Amino acid sequence: MTPYLPPIKFRLTRRLLAWNALLLGAGLLALALGAEVWLRLTTPFTESSLPTAFVPGVGLLRRPDAEMRHTNNRDYWAVSRSNSLGFIAGEPPDPERAAASCHVAVFGDSYVEALQVPNSEKFQVRLEEIANRELPELDVTTSAFGREGTGQVNQLAFYDRYASRLRPNVVALTFMANDVADNHPALSGLQWGVDPDRLPLVSAAKGADGAMTLRPPRPDPKANRLVAPSSPSPPARVWDRLAGVSYAAKWVDARIMRPPQGENAEFVARAEEIARRPGYEGFLDGWRPTNVSDLQDYYGRPDPPPVFREALEFTAFALDEFAERAARDGAALVILAVHVNGGAGSRYMERPQAMAEERGIPVVNQYDYIVRQSGNPGAASWPNDAHWSPQGHQWAAEALLEWLRENAHVCADAA
Repeated sequence: MTPYLPPIKFRLTRRLLAWNALLLGAGLLALALGAEVWLRLTTPFTESSLPTAFVPGVGLLRRPDAEMRHTNNRDYWAVSRSNSLGFIAGEPPDPERAAASCHVAVFGDSYVEALQVPNSEKFQVRLEEIANRELPELDVTTSAFGREGTGQVNQLAFYDRYASRLRPNVVALTFMANDVADNHPALSGLQWGVDPDRLPLVSAAKGADGAMTLRPPRPDPKANRLVAPSSPSPPARVWDRLAGVSYAAKWVDARIMRPPQGENAEFVARAEEIARRPGYEGFLDGWRPTNVSDLQDYYGRPDPPPVFREALEFTAFALDEFAERAARDGAALVILAVHVNGGAGSRYMERPQAMAEERGIPVVNQYDYIVRQSGNPGAASWPNDAHWSPQGHQWAAEALLEWLRENAHVCADAA
């Protein structure tokens, strides 16, 4: 039975509850406003800004001489500047200076582009600093050509257009597990969300006879999208708008609202659209894509699906092309394997290691180097991002320097 309250007591109770609710709401509002003010005072920015520019014959690079801002709103708020070529790195030395030194040209994907740290902390800068302190007789100079989402096939254009004129003594290819997929046009198109035959980067095509050839990049990837982006639900749109203007909402979004990586409906739709295109009918044979992490997983399995076996063929083609260029230009070719691939015997390194050994290309394994230094490989990445932390860049520089120390003869041609 509901207890009886006299009218006066009922009104007092209702008024008390209303005041309590009002005070609670005011307290929460004050707390939210305080958090907003504090975060605006202590957070440099909440949105990444990475303007791009298309270079005919090379592909979609960064806008030259522009400020770049990148953050995950948890670990880093990095501000860098692109150089005159459209890479987020320092300016390469002029050809005369490079020819007079032991020049190391570095190629890679997001690990070399390194949006997470300023240019002064990137591993090629660390390599040059340490080498000239510990091995001054070599007179080491460096240049870096990195772009996220690229594999060695795409990076061939970086060498041809920009690095070959520097006549490098060492060509260092940075290898990451997803490079295998990036070297395959359909898997690369799946990641970019772009028609595999109209990629915004130099790519390769496989003919009916099995021969591979390079294809030029296509401009305007938005016009060549595979699947039109889906509209978010009304609550999601409201939250996205709030996170776009409120630092506190962005903080919550980065730490609480962002769900763990699961099945991505748009990613699956892209894969299904590729499989309907002429020439890619067998794209989904033997696998079912769920999200972008699949692109660095399937090739490492004991019996990878056909498209990933073909991706290994594209990777071998890229290594052959780089080896041919390095031999032509008198450079030593070396691979720096990123720590997240694991040690030399890991499933992600077994096949790439074998391909490199078949071609006489030495592999410097960052994971193994860190372990030999009694370090923790996990410290080479950010807590909430697998890319190199400043310590990861330092270890990458030290690992490559160790190889350079043991192979100083590659600098013998330097003036």
